[in-house]
Amino acid sequence: MPGTKRAAVWLLSLATLAGEGCGDVEDDAVSNRRGRGWLLHVEHAGEGGAGASACPLGTDQRCEAKFELNGYDRGHKTAINTCVTNASSSPCAWADVNEKVENFLACSLKKTGPIALCYHSGVPGAPLYTPACTLSQAGNAAQCDCYEIRDGDPSGATYSYVLITSILNQRVYEDTVAACGIDGSLCRNATDLDNPKEAPVCEALGKTGRYPEGLFPGADLISDFSPSLAPTLGITNHDCGPNVYAGCMTAPCKRTGKTDRKTGLPLVKCTCPTYDGPNNVGNPQIDADNSCSPSPRVWSSAYGPSFPTQ
Repeated sequence: MPGTKRAAVWLLSLATLAGEGCGDVEDDAVSNRRGRGWLLHVEHAGEGGAGASACPLGTDQRCEAKFELNGYDRGHKTAINTCVTNASSSPCAWADVNEKVENFLACSLKKTGPIALCYHSGVPGAPLYTPACTLSQAGNAAQCDCYEIRDGDPSGATYSYVLITSILNQRVYEDTVAACGIDGSLCRNATDLDNPKEAPVCEALGKTGRYPEGLFPGADLISDFSPSLAPTLGITNHDCGPNVYAGCMTAPCKRTGKTDRKTGLPLVKCTCPTYDGPNNVGNPQIDADNSCSPSPRVWSSAYGPSFPTQ
């Protein structure tokens, strides 16, 4: 079961590797606007979705998706990953749990194109003026303003990292586990950037190969992780929980046309599932706010063990 020293260590580890290599537009009412091409209709894998029985670690009733994910429907239904994806006390994909560094699959930003970075989102304002996350859908999701990251912008951005335990698209999760192993160690990951085997989820990020529709049809880009803003915004390791937090890994996002004044980066709007459990906030903004449950705001957060940084 994960320990308590987490976010700062793995973020620093990934920052080293990378060096080598939301004004609110949706609220609870939006979740009722189905059929207008705004919300992506999700089909739970346990209710007839693809791969309903293909969960290597089994299933858990806690992993029933109660959220809707935004994007254009386009006539598609995306099965949400309701598998148990890890052995911790927070077994669901949207808990964003990492058990070891190999869980972070490395995807080349040059190949995938831009991604959304929500790691630094939560409570806006002084002193860091990082973007906001606001609870929505009766607390089952959050609308998060996140940074758009692309190859070389900000400086040093070369890879993004997808937690294999947190892939929300059922089909892409199954394909990725089949190719990379349950822990991601068989594909290029944060400990092995020289591995030539790219994870299927990287194809999905770039809407290429087997996944022309990407992880979510109609999403402009997908949220995952990049350590590229750590030198600018800093990091911390604030233990929280159990409490509600936003698990933004592989969440769908829309461009807003806005620019962040502090970093100069484009801002996008992501709809992130929420999870109620232990977590570790990495945004130093929490040290000023000093609240793990700043409702109606919510921190983008994750949960995982510490591991060596070398």
